[in-house]
Amino acid sequence: MSSALQPLRPVLATFVLLGLLWWGFDTLLNQRAHPNRTLATGADGAQRLVLEASPGGHYLVPGEINGEPVSFLVDTGASHVAVPAHLAERLGLSRGRRIAVNTAAGRASAYDTTIDTIAIGGLSVSRVGGSINPAMNSDFVLLGMTFLRHVDLRQRGGQLIIEAAGGAQ
Repeated sequence: MSSALQPLRPVLATFVLLGLLWWGFDTLLNQRAHPNRTLATGADGAQRLVLEASPGGHYLVPGEINGEPVSFLVDTGASHVAVPAHLAERLGLSRGRRIAVNTAAGRASAYDTTIDTIAIGGLSVSRVGGSINPAMNSDFVLLGMTFLRHVDLRQRGGQLIIEAAGGAQ
């Protein structure tokens, strides 16, 4: 390093250190917020999933809709799988008839759809009823009862155990 740049050495070292600290904390916070993000989906995925709750007590799980990766929020209070409209477009889901739905934010209009395949871990269910909801702005899909009724669910402490049942493959 030239003598003219010598005074900048501590400043550069500080920026490098701060960058590494930021990256480390960001990674740690992301792991804490999404404890199930490394779950494998597909033929090699597990038939028995043990999901860890996020800090807010929600169960977020990676999965697939029609072979495309998505993030699911397990929602036993949702009667069907609810897909935000912007994700439905990317996934190529077709809008069916317009329906009224009750959401946590109140009543909304949505559209019926049928999802060819939903997979989480090694669990896969075909021909799943769902809705496309234009009012949802999230980047996750609500994994509701039209999928969950095909699997066995148990909750213990901060874990949700999902296993294959009669209708899941």
